Amino acid sequence: MEQEYGEIGIWSEVKLDIIKEYAAAYTRIMRAQQRDRIPSLYWIYVDAYAGPGYHLSKTSGELIEGSPLVALNTTPPFDEYHFIDADSSRADHLRDLVRNRSDVSVYSDDCNKVLIEKVFPRADYKKYRRALCLLDPYNIDLKWEVIEAAGKSRSIEIFVNLMIM
Repeated sequence: MEQEYGEIGIWSEVKLDIIKEYAAAYTRIMRAQQRDRIPSLYWIYVDAYAGPGYHLSKTSGELIEGSPLVALNTTPPFDEYHFIDADSSRADHLRDLVRNRSDVSVYSDDCNKVLIEKVFPRADYKKYRRALCLLDPYNIDLKWEVIEAAGKSRSIEIFVNLMIM
């Protein structure tokens, strides 16, 4: 099972807890803005290095939810979800988990290309479409153009985690 899901350490588990709290706060704020001021407000969750959906905890040995499942279980929910992983087997595992959901797209390709060409254009500022984008690269293959495109959109909030070890 370790090979299938990959082991994560305590710092990754803490990061998942932070993402869980942040995503819930984000959607509560968006829901309040939609209710009180902008009825057409729409929000998107984007995970550029999504993984297979689950991980094996090095600490407990248990299977734990990865960031895609954290996002999918956020209340209130996002309006749509985009999960990207360049590893086709990880993307296939994730597709199996979400196959019956019409609000979820899973991509198996280079996130730099998918984000700029397919996903970021969906967060259209003028149409009140916003996005929360998690950028948590396994290695240093994230291109600056992606961060620049998110910033220029004025509608994408990015959460970047850069590994130092």
